[in-house]
Amino acid sequence: MLTNIYWKSWVDDSMELLHYIFHHRDVVSPQDHSRLLELCEEFEFPEYNTPEPDHNYHIKGYRSHVVLEPEDGEIFRLIHKAHLRIMPKIYEDYPETLPTDIYDKYSGYWLCKYPEGGYLSKHADIDGDAGSVTISYNINDDYDGGELCFWDEHDVEKHANSMHVSPSNHLFMHEVKPVTKGTRYSVITWFSYQKGKQWLI
Repeated sequence: MLTNIYWKSWVDDSMELLHYIFHHRDVVSPQDHSRLLELCEEFEFPEYNTPEPDHNYHIKGYRSHVVLEPEDGEIFRLIHKAHLRIMPKIYEDYPETLPTDIYDKYSGYWLCKYPEGGYLSKHADIDGDAGSVTISYNINDDYDGGELCFWDEHDVEKHANSMHVSPSNHLFMHEVKPVTKGTRYSVITWFSYQKGKQWLI
């Protein structure tokens, strides 16, 4: 009985937590988005690998990812442009909790590539700070599988050129399900990440 009560409570809580996940489509113009797709396909990614465990995470997965730098040129500028456009929306999403100067530090733009069979196991972004938010930028949607899923049961609808924003804490367990066909491109960024680097470049 205790297990059943706990499970019902968790399902109810996860439904409430959905109100703190926000979705924004058509982040950049169609022209910029088309160019970004081309740049992702041309980009020289590192070899695919599995995550190395550390004191915060014990994630399993298979993908290639790299932190973009201004020296990466046009692909960095387009992704930075996308995040500049979304920042006012984030303040609208969390108006009662965010001070106006909180987003001066970030994790860097982590550009990710998931091939067929690529995935990332369940985890929570627990390395963030109290006011941190995680942004997942879905660059394309022409692949099968690869859904961003919260709490084992809430798949985020796939839509190219869309951003999904959630608090970076232990309550928001999520995963990237295995890609079954095609290639998934995305960018992961943490904002209000005081251990990170200066954002406004």
